[in-house]
Amino acid sequence: MKYLKISMLVALIAVFMVSCSKDDDITPNNINEIENLQLIKSFSKDGYTLELFNKSGKFQVGYNQITLRLKDSNGKYAEQASLEWMPMMTMNMGGMTHEHSSPFSKIKKVNGKQTLFEGYIVFIMASDGPDNYWNLMVDISVNGQDLMIHENINVISTETEYNKVYTSGMGTDDVNYMLALIEPSDPKIGTNDIVVGLFKMGENHDFPIVDNYKIKVDPRMPGMGNHSAPGNVDMTQGNDGFYHGKVGFSMSGYWKINLILEDGSGTVIKGEPVTETNPESSLNFKIEF
Repeated sequence: MKYLKISMLVALIAVFMVSCSKDDDITPNNINEIENLQLIKSFSKDGYTLELFNKSGKFQVGYNQITLRLKDSNGKYAEQASLEWMPMMTMNMGGMTHEHSSPFSKIKKVNGKQTLFEGYIVFIMASDGPDNYWNLMVDISVNGQDLMIHENINVISTETEYNKVYTSGMGTDDVNYMLALIEPSDPKIGTNDIVVGLFKMGENHDFPIVDNYKIKVDPRMPGMGNHSAPGNVDMTQGNDGFYHGKVGFSMSGYWKINLILEDGSGTVIKGEPVTETNPESSLNFKIEF
């Protein structure tokens, strides 16, 4: 009997320890909704903490899908709240201060989740020390309380000789266009879905989505005679506002995805075809896998 009691006690302790370990990842709402996400940054203001997550744990130049949740001083995560944000870059050039924003979406509740909100920001340049920096402003309304979070954030560039997920250029219509690669995030040999966000510099330094254009796709492998691959479908705008098409990769390695931007009438606005004398378009992305 003595040994039975000891065995039961050990079993109860083990169950308690496993339960505590699992509870570390569960909110006071008794749910865990951030699996496979990494914390980028958290901000605290007036008894609330705003947490921002994505898959990499970093803000980077290009498209950033961001998940948010809001916690009160008791550790309970809000299931209903209104959030609005504005990214702002401050640049100091020769003693003159210049500010601009970047493309961003509204923040909305994540379907099927109780405590998560989501949106995207397309950062068009990296932070560069104390003179050139990004600030993220978030207006929050929750439980009848309004608060504003206003904090500097770090944005890195991941562009290398073999990686480029953001491109921009001045069109023939004197409009500055910005293109951000969203998919493929995990490219494979064969035909891949390609998704791109297309934005322009607005009259009030805003960055609206460009509607009803076409983006032609021409993948090339620079290290292998600049050959192309089959399976490409030019991108057109989908219901989500982004541009969707297909891009083919015939083998693994380094690929340059050349782009040509056309307006609704088929007029080329930016980008050039690849030829024997012109190895790349002025609009392109780079992928290595």
